[in-house]
Amino acid sequence: MNKKVLVLGTENSVLTPMMAELIKHLTYKKVDVESAGIYPKEIHPLAVKVLLEMGITMSEFTHNSISQYAHTKFDIIITTSKVARDSLHILMSCRTKIHREFDNPTKIEGNEIQMQNAFRQVRDEMNEWLNEFLTRHRLI
Repeated sequence: MNKKVLVLGTENSVLTPMMAELIKHLTYKKVDVESAGIYPKEIHPLAVKVLLEMGITMSEFTHNSISQYAHTKFDIIITTSKVARDSLHILMSCRTKIHREFDNPTKIEGNEIQMQNAFRQVRDEMNEWLNEFLTRHRLI
């Protein structure tokens, strides 16, 4: 039976979808991964673009609200923002809760190239962290 993982953030528009799709990619989709936000918004186009550079398409991605998973049991929940972490204890229970923040690349001010580079940097940092995390938790 596949492990179930939820990646929970504030808006589910940048960090959480990137992390969820990277987990699917790194585990060859052997882990059931969902991403959700406390206040979900549309996915940022640069998140889609930098994942596509790794061969990861987001054609099946949907922006989800945490309320959609209120009665779902997860093996691991990863929060990517303080808002998500602080809301988690109220909303859901789970044996393994991990909190890991990354810089939000949408906060970078600059031209298109600088913005893309910020998204790439976060993607690469996330990928490196996930390789270690997934191995430690025996998901790959």
